[in-house]
Amino acid sequence: MNYLIATHGEFSKGIIDAVHLIAGEDIQLDYFSMSKSKSAESAEIEVRKYLKEKKGQPLIVLTDVFGGSVANLFTSLLLEDNSFQLVTGVSLPMILSMVLTVESDSQMLVSLGIEEAKKGIVHVNELLLTKGGIGNDDIIIED
Repeated sequence: MNYLIATHGEFSKGIIDAVHLIAGEDIQLDYFSMSKSKSAESAEIEVRKYLKEKKGQPLIVLTDVFGGSVANLFTSLLLEDNSFQLVTGVSLPMILSMVLTVESDSQMLVSLGIEEAKKGIVHVNELLLTKGGIGNDDIIIED
C-alpha cells in the first residue's frame, strides 16, 4: 500500500517522524507539505506528478483539515477520475493502525484507520472523574 500524508506546513513530516519512531524506519510513507511560499499552481503540479508516478498502484492520501486547501486540492483531483482513497483528519493512531495491519484492501484500511482515530480522542480529565480518579491506573492502560 502507498501512503501520502498531505498537510499544511511541516505537519506531515512530523507525523512521519513519529511513525518511524514508534513503528520503525522501514515503513514507507510519502509526504506533501503546503507552505506559504508554495503557490496553488506549483502545489497542483507537484501533486499531479506524484499521482502520475503512483498510477495503477493502491494509494491512500491522508490530509489534515476537511475543507482546507490541501484536502480541496486532492478532492478536485479525485473528481478528475484519479484513483485513490482520500481521508481527512489525519492522526497518529489512524496511520499506525493502517501501516501496522497486514491488509491490502484500501477501503478496509481506511475504515480501520478512522475507527482508531475516533478511539484515540479521549478527554482524560472526564475519564479520571468518571472512572475512579487518578489512583486508578487501570483506566489508562488498555493492554
